[in-house]
Amino acid sequence: KMMCSFILRRFDEVKATARQYLELFERHGSASAQFVNIYRLFYGGLLSLHYYRESRDQFWLDRAAHAIQKMEVWTAESVWNFENKLFLLQAERHYAFGEMDRAAEKYKLAQKSSKKHRFIHEEALACELAASFHVKAGNVKFVAELIDRAVNCFQTWGAEGKVESLLIDDESYDGPNFGLETKR
Repeated sequence: KMMCSFILRRFDEVKATARQYLELFERHGSASAQFVNIYRLFYGGLLSLHYYRESRDQFWLDRAAHAIQKMEVWTAESVWNFENKLFLLQAERHYAFGEMDRAAEKYKLAQKSSKKHRFIHEEALACELAASFHVKAGNVKFVAELIDRAVNCFQTWGAEGKVESLLIDDESYDGPNFGLETKR
């Protein structure tokens, strides 16, 4: 649920569940690198950083720090599987702290690593989050290209519903679209 809610930018519907689950996950130390735990930790970290930017609630920052720490350990074991995820979490952390140059660099690294290691859905996510970041940072010259790359990656991955949500001009959508036209 956290993964789908994050990808579809449905933050309000998962916030309470994310808080409850992340507390439980952390309390019981279920941090082995099993497939389901990897994605729970990754998307839980991304959600936590999103909520932290909104609220400055220490709870969310602590969860994000935990996710980043675990991803660092896993990246040391397998760069191929975890590097792109770590870069994206780091980008979002830098963004949350207003470290815009460092965030921009980590978003680029996340995109490059995702592409290199053939995680097309995570390349799409890295492009989308980078586009959102650049809009908020006032760097709109990068946004259309990043959205177009995200759309292409999500289409290749087969996520047509997500592609439609990126292309719809919907002001209630908290994504990088913001009424900008893509090459589609």
